Amino acid sequence: MTSGLQIIEEKRNDINIFRVGNQVLLDPQMAEEMTRILSGAFDSGTQKVLINIANVTRMSSLFFRSFIIAGKKAKERKAILAFCNVSPTIKAGFDMMGLGIYFETYPEESKAIDHLK
Repeated sequence: MTSGLQIIEEKRNDINIFRVGNQVLLDPQMAEEMTRILSGAFDSGTQKVLINIANVTRMSSLFFRSFIIAGKKAKERKAILAFCNVSPTIKAGFDMMGLGIYFETYPEESKAIDHLK
């Protein structure tokens, strides 16, 4: 893993939860690593992925691309990709790009987990 990308992974029941520790996601290598991590989760058969981005305040378009790739992979496998604790600024980016076809967003991790059960 790229030393700059801070992700803690937890499996809760059949949900893979990825908590991103970084505040700023701008580095292209970190975006590639994010793509590998999420694609790998779906390639291994995971059906439910939740990404908690509570700490993230800024994100480059490369990360939006990474999430689109993961969202497409999830759709192909009839799996679920969801996000929680999305800041208003990043949520606006999701909405502006029409990314709701690839994933849902939830205000809190606990609400997302309840919905994904």
